[in-house]
Amino acid sequence: MSGVYRANRKATDDDIIRLNSVGLSLSTISKMLECHPTTITLRLKALGITPSDTRRTFMEDVFKSLTPKQQDWLAKQLGPHISIKDFVRNLLVKEYLANGDTSVKPKPKAAKSVG
Repeated sequence: MSGVYRANRKATDDDIIRLNSVGLSLSTISKMLECHPTTITLRLKALGITPSDTRRTFMEDVFKSLTPKQQDWLAKQLGPHISIKDFVRNLLVKEYLANGDTSVKPKPKAAKSVG
């Protein structure tokens, strides 16, 4: 392996770090950034960042870290029509919108008719 650092023109370190921190696999990151998975691995190693462990069940780790009372609450929030994926997505969108999404403009209110 060469000790020479060559900047990848397709993927920035910030992009690699951001996608890794979200928990995406090295393969997915490499496809998104149009480079080889080894490039992602080597950049993370050079930056001193551990790749996300995508072999383990993410939700299992989260669930086990909750207290029994919190686990029960979560189970009651879900059901046959709401998956954990939908629940987490809804929470993220709600938080995103609550923190001032400026790309979504509120619809103008209709003018009241005088009559």
